[in-house]
Formats: sequence, structure tokens, C-alpha cells
Amino acid sequence: MRDTGDAAAEFQKKTFTIRSLPIGIGRFIHNIPRLVRAKRADRVSDQLEEKIMLAVTAVNECQYCTRYHTNLAHETGMDQETITQILENDVGAAVDDAEQPALRFAQQYAETDENPGRDARNALRETYGRETAADVLAFVHAIYFGNLLGNTYDAIRFALAQRAHRGRQCLRSVASRISRVVERLRERCPV
Repeated sequence: MRDTGDAAAEFQKKTFTIRSLPIGIGRFIHNIPRLVRAKRADRVSDQLEEKIMLAVTAVNECQYCTRYHTNLAHETGMDQETITQILENDVGAAVDDAEQPALRFAQQYAETDENPGRDARNALRETYGRETAADVLAFVHAIYFGNLLGNTYDAIRFALAQRAHRGRQCLRSVASRISRVVERLRERCPV
């Protein structure tokens, strides 16, 4: 996250930085073959895949991913209550015991900025087996990248809007000062 100097007007979501963006792109590219294998293997249902996407998105709060994956979740037959619970980080109420480890891992991955720890990764493997755990991780990697990309886009838009606002304020201030000077000149030198 970037510090704009004004705490009240700071963009609060996780974003890429100049340094982290190339690393994120590299990780995403490295993840593509894993993602393709995960989709082809079909070990993770489309509905669980979307639950994973929503769980990570709930932590990172990307508005674009929220909208997109909510629509995809509906297409898989997921009901709105489940979607809402996941987006409110209430995984325990949203899914059954078989899906909770995947979603809790997804949340932990996002909360720890891609570093859930060795124990969490091992627990995921123990729960689902090596291949399915790798599939879950591929989906988590992909949505984390998408979330940060969407949030970075919003952060740039936010920063540009802040600069434009400050520019308009400055122009209004200058125009007001010029108007006062012109009025004083008219008072002193009536024509």
C-alpha cells in the first residue's frame, strides 16, 4: 500500500508497487501451466473454485473480482446467501466441513500477503492430497494476482482523482485571488 501523506485520503486496499508488480507478473506467468492443469484435472468443482475465488477476494476487497466471481458463482448454481457469507468472511457458515480447509487456506494466503506458512500448506496437502492441494493453490495464486491488479488500477484512479481535486482547488484559489486584485484595482482606478 502506498502512503499519500494524507491519512484521511489514503487508498486502503492491498495493491502492487513498482517493485512488487514485476514479481507478481512473474508469479502469475509461472502459475499459468498449473492453473491449466487444475482446470483440466477437474479435481476441484467449478463451485468450489468460485468459493475459493470469493474467499480471497473477500480479504482483498477487489470490486471487479467481487462482481465477476459473484456472477460466475451464480452460474455454477451457488445461492446468494452462500456468496454473501463468503464475501463477509463467514466461511464457517457458508460451506461444509469438506470445503472449509480450502477456503480457510485461501483466506490465510491473502491475509498473510502470499505467505500462509509451511504448516498451512502441509495441512492443505494432508486434507486434499498433493494434486488437489496444488490445484487449490493454483486458483488462489490466480485470484490473488487479479485482486491486486484490480486494486492497483483503483489506487491509480484514486491518486489521479486526488491530484485533479487538488489542482481544481488551487485554480479556484488563484482565480479568487485574481478577482480580489481586480476588484481592488477597479476601486482605486475607476475607468
